[in-house]
Amino acid sequence: MALTIENGSIVAGADSFATAAELVTYAANFGRTIPGTEAAQESLLRRAYLEMNALPWKGCAVSPNQTGSWPRVGVVRNDFTIASNVIPAQVKAGQMALATEIHADDLAPPELKVGAIESEKVGPISTTFAVASKTASKPAATRQSYAQFAGFVASSSQIKLSRA
Repeated sequence: MALTIENGSIVAGADSFATAAELVTYAANFGRTIPGTEAAQESLLRRAYLEMNALPWKGCAVSPNQTGSWPRVGVVRNDFTIASNVIPAQVKAGQMALATEIHADDLAPPELKVGAIESEKVGPISTTFAVASKTASKPAATRQSYAQFAGFVASSSQIKLSRA
């Protein structure tokens, strides 16, 4: 099933900001691994699109009918107001980064990664690994994609003030 791309105009049934072809280009440019089939690439983009809905974005959704976290109104980044009918390039790139990170987690889930070697015995070989820290092996939502979202995501220490 082909992706339905959100372009800022509240596209009915949208399930991605980026196309599979754009994901392929992104992965090649950044040396990321993605599946070879278009269907699997689209699935990753859909999963990233849904994951992005859980982020605490600045501003407010433009419409109750939109399926994703963007477009938004009331977003200011680096002293520039983001138009309420666009999907910023960084948000699109962030979705693609998140898709590649989700794929990496599918191949090697953080909970299965082991820590450093604590002890090693050479004669009838015996190795003991430390428990991997959950903060050192974070899930996909807090990696390179998060850098793309900088300035668009509200911090937990920020309080929105309104004057009456």
